Amino acid sequence: MAVREKDPVSGTELTGHEWDGIKEMDTPVPWASRWALWISIAVSVLFWVLYPSFPAVTGYAKGLLGYSSRAEVAAAVEQADTGRAQAFAPFASEDIAALAADPALQARYGAAISKLYADNCAACHTAALTGQPGFPDLTDGHWLWSGTPEEIEYSIRYGINAAHDDTRSAQMLAFGADGMLEKPQVREVTEYVLSLAGLEHDAAAAARGKTVFEDNCTACHGDDGRGGLEVGAPDLGDGRWLYGGSREEIYRSIYAGRQGVMPAWEGRLSGAQIRMLTLYVLWNGADAPG
Repeated sequence: MAVREKDPVSGTELTGHEWDGIKEMDTPVPWASRWALWISIAVSVLFWVLYPSFPAVTGYAKGLLGYSSRAEVAAAVEQADTGRAQAFAPFASEDIAALAADPALQARYGAAISKLYADNCAACHTAALTGQPGFPDLTDGHWLWSGTPEEIEYSIRYGINAAHDDTRSAQMLAFGADGMLEKPQVREVTEYVLSLAGLEHDAAAAARGKTVFEDNCTACHGDDGRGGLEVGAPDLGDGRWLYGGSREEIYRSIYAGRQGVMPAWEGRLSGAQIRMLTLYVLWNGADAPG
């Protein structure tokens, strides 16, 4: 049997492996490390047996303890839902008018409901509820469908031009693009609308535009252009514009038409949550108490 070379300093036998002049000593792994390795293997096998582990074709090994993190999460969610239902129990009432008349609700729930609004409504109506082009300002007291608690709740629940059987429908016709009016007529109606809002306008063109308006627009906007809550037609004389009140924007609305969309929140939010949002709009509106 060949005698193995030894390290001249420690006297430890060498393995015969050498890298760049460095020779490897045949030093065994310490017993503590060996035991730690075997114990970790044993513990891992124990966990494999007790807890869910290996995947299978149609499922997975569920373990002897039957533990499931999904069941824990489901139980936690159910507990949270129960707590939330208890915390917001007052909104289980379907009488939105009675809820709107309760002054204590805003002080108690306003901050919590603001988060519900931020998650679902602020992207369109902004965090301050002041709207943006194409999305109404909810604070100014000017409503397309009336600002009563019942009507606001209806709009939130069923939407406007939404994919719901009970949605409200409203559309500004494309009078110019669809050939119902000639471009000169569209310009004249534009001047008349500017006059209704008290804005700078061509008086002669506005006078001609009034006749065109009476023949084509009063069915929705009314004889005086003050709007129609029954059909969601805006008031043209209040100075509040959904798509802009410049001459160019008004012309574009008359020529090409408009059709906004408010999603129906029924099925996405609970009845109580819809009532919460209704109250939040009322609390932050122009006629809000305080």
